[in-house]
Amino acid sequence: MLTALILSLLPCAQLDAIGDTLHAATDKSTYENGAYQAAKELAEIRSPEAMELRLDLFDDKMDTYRGVYLRDWFFSGFLKASTAEEANLMADAAAEKKRSEWQRVVLLRALGRCSATVSGKLMLDKSFDKAPMAVHREWATTLGILLHEKRLDLSKVKLGKMESAEAVVRARLAAPKGRPWPGLAYVAELTDAEIDMLSSLVRVAKKADQSGDCAIALRTLAGHREAWAGFTSAATFVFARKFNSPKAVYIDAAVKNKVVSAVPALIKALETEGLRHPNRFSGDLGAALRSLTGQGFGDNAKTWNQWYSAEGAAWLQKALEGEPSAKASKRVERDTVARFFGLAIDSANVVFLVDGSGSMSTNKMGALSCAEAAAKEVEGFIDGLPKGVMFQVVVVEQEPVFAFKKMVPASKGNAAKALKFLNSRPFKSTSALYDALDQVQQDPMVDTIVVISDGGSSAGKHQYNGHILDGASRLFERSGVRIHTVLVTDSTRHEKFMKDLASLTGGKMTAPTD
Repeated sequence: MLTALILSLLPCAQLDAIGDTLHAATDKSTYENGAYQAAKELAEIRSPEAMELRLDLFDDKMDTYRGVYLRDWFFSGFLKASTAEEANLMADAAAEKKRSEWQRVVLLRALGRCSATVSGKLMLDKSFDKAPMAVHREWATTLGILLHEKRLDLSKVKLGKMESAEAVVRARLAAPKGRPWPGLAYVAELTDAEIDMLSSLVRVAKKADQSGDCAIALRTLAGHREAWAGFTSAATFVFARKFNSPKAVYIDAAVKNKVVSAVPALIKALETEGLRHPNRFSGDLGAALRSLTGQGFGDNAKTWNQWYSAEGAAWLQKALEGEPSAKASKRVERDTVARFFGLAIDSANVVFLVDGSGSMSTNKMGALSCAEAAAKEVEGFIDGLPKGVMFQVVVVEQEPVFAFKKMVPASKGNAAKALKFLNSRPFKSTSALYDALDQVQQDPMVDTIVVISDGGSSAGKHQYNGHILDGASRLFERSGVRIHTVLVTDSTRHEKFMKDLASLTGGKMTAPTD
């Protein structure tokens, strides 16, 4: 009897000890007094009390020493929620205005990815309608995922005059009020009213001031065959605007969703983009057309037009009926593409993110430090770019540090300024890679990022590679920005992460040895 009582008290005693250690962790000495291990152990404990502790601690660790390491373990604990009680604590907290915007976003992401059932009543809280855009967007996505995966407990949803609880949820997903709800993308079969509502997303895709909103609208339209006509009609507007992000998203969404009806619009876009040089999109459009049609006509708009004029109508009818196209030919690299550490970079607006951490100055590439090698390569690459290319250089420290106030033309003078900027940085900081990726992709003109790093992150919103990759995939959904990575180190520790970061955006990784 006594043994059973002692065993029943152990989890509580363990949780109290973990809580004491984590509450005390505010600076280097207290962090090194077992905080990391305590956060790791907390992530594995499945109980409402453990969940409440994670929720209470998250915002307290926003500005403490190595707080990102602790918060990422809390996030891991959120992701492992398996009971409705745990999930409902998270949903309730996500609706609270007093919590940080980042915690609310993280909680909603975790609800979308965990295995637990969530209260529909809590997820329909009206506070989400007035939440900051980042929170609102994450809420809409999560609500759509939960509905699709049948993980919403609809038993306590207030019905009013609606037909069913599910109808109440779908009504919230299909009520943009000027915002393109991303959750609608997860609804498999649309009602007539929802199909009509998609017309508002067509307007967003064509005219949205925010390129990210345009991207969400395009991906939602492409995901529903009933909306393909609207998706196709948006192409003219998307490719006529100066913003690059929506163009990249349009191409990616068309290929991923096999929107064969967009082929004529893609050919027209290829014709337009072919007049602009240098340009990443001619190659992307040619690759998209080859993927959708199975025809190997390269990037020549005239050839594609000739084929479609002769055979397009018949091909499209068969394609819409589900007849598979011939195997698509592989994309061939153009000889004119500039190279960075041997990696082909096809871009008109490229940003170089250079890791600013201390290891970049201590690790070597031949006789040079990794930082020196990166700076030398950046200067040479920029100096060799064709006229018209725009670029920016950013050192990834605790906060991203920009070489220029805005993107500048590639020229010998600007290349020299970039080199001087890189040589002036101390390369002794912690690095917040996810934050830098986020900030850079808010510029709708950027179409390509090159990350030069020895891998990993040690500050900002995330440091765990898995969480960075998940966040990067969400950024890509809104930006379409291609990420190439250059692993400048003699260690292979972060090689998989750098490969995965590049591949999730259609980019490539290289690991130069000297």
